[in-house]
Amino acid sequence: MTNIGETAVPTPTDALSSLDKQLDTLMSMLNNGEWERLPDLEPALLGALTAANRPLPSGSVTRQQLESLQVKLTQAIEACITRKEQIAPLVNALSKPKIQP
Repeated sequence: MTNIGETAVPTPTDALSSLDKQLDTLMSMLNNGEWERLPDLEPALLGALTAANRPLPSGSVTRQQLESLQVKLTQAIEACITRKEQIAPLVNALSKPKIQP
């Protein structure tokens, strides 16, 4: 970690490692159907994504590591899209106004 002023900034390698761990946690939650825990993970996951979205020094990460992260991101996106499709009818049913006699 590097300190800039009072803020600790993770190195690119640390940031990718943190993102990898957060994605593992996310996939574990999704695979176990623990969707209600997703809001609790959001700050850490978004922080890891933001930190990992910086340029990487040449040679600091292997192609295999980046491909592994890409696979995990794709799996998480697909799981969330599937869940969204599953709950869309329920959300739509709740949003329709009820007709009163």
